[in-house]
Amino acid sequence: MAEIFPRVSMFRLGWRGVKLSRKVTNAAASAQTRRRYSTDACERDRSLFGLLFDIDGVLVRGRTPIPAAKQCFRNLVDSDGRYKVPVVFVTNAGNSLRETKAEQLSHLLEVEVSADQVVLSHSPLRVFTQFHDLCVLVSGQGPVVEVAHNVGFKNVVTIDMLRDANPLLDVVDHNRRPKDMVSRNNDIRIAVILFGEPVRWETNIQLITDVLLTNGRPGNPVTSLHYPHIPVLACNMDLLWMAEAKNPRSVSG
Repeated sequence: MAEIFPRVSMFRLGWRGVKLSRKVTNAAASAQTRRRYSTDACERDRSLFGLLFDIDGVLVRGRTPIPAAKQCFRNLVDSDGRYKVPVVFVTNAGNSLRETKAEQLSHLLEVEVSADQVVLSHSPLRVFTQFHDLCVLVSGQGPVVEVAHNVGFKNVVTIDMLRDANPLLDVVDHNRRPKDMVSRNNDIRIAVILFGEPVRWETNIQLITDVLLTNGRPGNPVTSLHYPHIPVLACNMDLLWMAEAKNPRSVSG
């Protein structure tokens, strides 16, 4: 019962202390006993309490910290910079490593933030071990290969690598159309991971669609749909996010 209802257990402990103190004739000893149990209860209650903070639009707007957020964190740390209660930062951002995000938050909020305090949108992929040995196609921006390896994936293909192998698939940008019309087609069996918003959304959407419709053979024509199709692990399903602009920004792709 103590593990399931810890707050009830703490109340019972304090109540026993009060009952015990009634048997003590010395008033000072009685008060001391009550203070001791009260302190123990507070310390135990503190261990059950923590804070989870979203980041974009809550603590920062793009690269600009919200003034009230900085003041909040001044109150959350003691004179030595240690947190008074456990604090964890959670975000749907997924185009960076935890260490990088922790450094950014430390600079913006002017408190020490460790990588262990940061949960990014791709952090849960660590437990998807059934996909870690597959060849995965990753979409996003930033160090996506390093991020993929960091959460456990061993065989990583980027959109640019897939595009280089199949240059005829990406022709929206006329300046990037291949000069020769010979496709160096590579058939690969993969899972798809969407870490975050891409920069060239049209390229990413096109190649991912080709991979899904051809069951991992993007250079081939679509003959029939395969079900279940290649797995898609989407880390961030948000369509909007808040930056320095007055209105929310669209997440391309």
